[in-house]
Amino acid sequence: MLDNVIDAVEIKSSGELLKTVEGLKNDGYRNATMICLKNNDGHDLIYIFDKDNKLKNLRYHVKPGENPKSISGIYLTALLIENEYQDLFGLTFDGLAIDYKGHLYLTPNSPKAPLA
Repeated sequence: MLDNVIDAVEIKSSGELLKTVEGLKNDGYRNATMICLKNNDGHDLIYIFDKDNKLKNLRYHVKPGENPKSISGIYLTALLIENEYQDLFGLTFDGLAIDYKGHLYLTPNSPKAPLA
């Protein structure tokens, strides 16, 4: 089952993230999804891309108080999951194409960042 993961890359900076994502788009990859994992010293964002049924994963560690860069300027569809993680984990993505400001899913009376 894991033979379709062809690469897993650790990303060290937001500039490297945007450059790598842009390269993937230029190489014909599609943005499949993103996973957010809370840990003791921030969050890990795992970006998953697909090309010809082969997966490529990028892992970016977000330190507490850091605002990760949005990839929605490269893959517009990323705005949905990035807004979801703003709602659920309390992250703030810089440069979101459309920013729902924590209200994509949550109403004004909802608990703030319930998964944080």
